[in-house]
Amino acid sequence: MMAVQRNEVVANRFQVVHRLARTAHSIVDLAYDVRDKQSVVIKRLAPTSHSLPIRDAARAFLREIKMAHALPEAHYGEWPCFPRFITMGRDRHGYYYVQSYIPGQTLASILAAGHPQDALTIAINLCWVLRILHAHGIVHGDLHPENIMVGVRGEVALIDFGLSRYRCQLAPEVQGIGRPLYTPPEQLAGWPLDERSDFFALGWVLHELLDGEQLPPSAHALIESMLDPFPENRQVTLAAVQAELAAARDERLQPQPAPPWFINGLIITSITVIALLYLTLFWR
Repeated sequence: MMAVQRNEVVANRFQVVHRLARTAHSIVDLAYDVRDKQSVVIKRLAPTSHSLPIRDAARAFLREIKMAHALPEAHYGEWPCFPRFITMGRDRHGYYYVQSYIPGQTLASILAAGHPQDALTIAINLCWVLRILHAHGIVHGDLHPENIMVGVRGEVALIDFGLSRYRCQLAPEVQGIGRPLYTPPEQLAGWPLDERSDFFALGWVLHELLDGEQLPPSAHALIESMLDPFPENRQVTLAAVQAELAAARDERLQPQPAPPWFINGLIITSITVIALLYLTLFWR
């Protein structure tokens, strides 16, 4: 496959800006839609010697296109929760599809810079976006910090649906593929996935994101339950996790009473000032 050059125009519409990523199975470029005046992402089927066999890679890419087209239209204000499918095609470089570009930082880059101050807000929004996805019968299948985009106010979007599928749908061409630590055992074994499979990955993401946060024992118990290797033991709901995290955030935002030493100091200072004022008036 010939390399796509910078400034090359795809389909007489999308001008390539620069490379975003190169995986074992695909190439991802940032481009500019000269017709609709917006940034877009072009993902191309480009298997390497380390990728799946070409037929399996093609089947996986076709399924990814179908899932990208099936993603719901959902927004948090003006912030999109998922990339929007635009078009697909084939050119001299091979097969590709185009979707909207979501700006922001990956959660991975945020965590690499230290603990974010709005960690609880990010966690709550992540649960909300995943609930929307699951409500449409879709399992992400590759949830980890690099596939989570975060906005300036803690908004969350999910990207990269290369391993996604409908609930309980088999995907034998990608059996055993997944990100170490985040991929649940049933996915590595090639079993059908459901919402609980994403719970496993979410549990590890929340474990990283909320490290150092003061959470109630009930919230810790829910997160630990997500990490159980057996799906039937992940008896949690995202609504319950959201509620626990929202309560923890609200409690942290409540004004805290002043410590006794501060109050005592304030009283002593006030008495001293009043005494000095009386002495000043007396000596006049």
